[in-house]
Amino acid sequence: MRKFFGLRAAIIAAALAMVGGSLAAPAVQADTPAAKKEAKKGLAIGDAAPAWSDLEGIDGKKHALADLKDADAVVVVFTCNHCPVAKAYEERLVEFDHDFKDKKVELVAINVSNADADKLPAMKERGEAKGFEFAYLYDPSQEIGRAFGAAVTPHAFVLDKERNVVYKGAIDDSQDAAKASKHHVRDAVEAVLGGKKPQVAETKQFGCGIHYD
Repeated sequence: MRKFFGLRAAIIAAALAMVGGSLAAPAVQADTPAAKKEAKKGLAIGDAAPAWSDLEGIDGKKHALADLKDADAVVVVFTCNHCPVAKAYEERLVEFDHDFKDKKVELVAINVSNADADKLPAMKERGEAKGFEFAYLYDPSQEIGRAFGAAVTPHAFVLDKERNVVYKGAIDDSQDAAKASKHHVRDAVEAVLGGKKPQVAETKQFGCGIHYD
């Protein structure tokens, strides 16, 4: 009988310790899916875009959103070097930049990946090899990616003259350029330049998930 009560007391004590431990634990742990989802909530359509500053580009200069004050539209694309989906869009970004260069539209690519293949020296090599003439910026702190809610590479955001988000999501509807039939970013930019709001303001982005440290 004494052994029974001793065992019962031990079980109750263990249960209380488990309950107490769960009550003391933080609501969201750093590496849980819930925490990552919280970090990537990001911006809603109509929100003011976060203003980055002092981000180094492959041109060796520091860049800020404020530098683009004369642009009627700004397209921000979160990308990187290693992702095959991001690579599939590089030529389309070059083409977009060429087509809109004289229309007061600025394209800014931002990389927040801290993998060795994505750091600034590798970015410079990639940009030179692919003929990037648009700004390709590196943010090792990852703060700007979190602020926008960038979840994959590529993940695009179109900003209007007031730097509010008017479109976010995929660049177009197919990783294969030959199969793309809906050109979301181009359509959104054309709408902004025409003084209108995009007919499609949000699409589902697709690509390689961004790893936040």
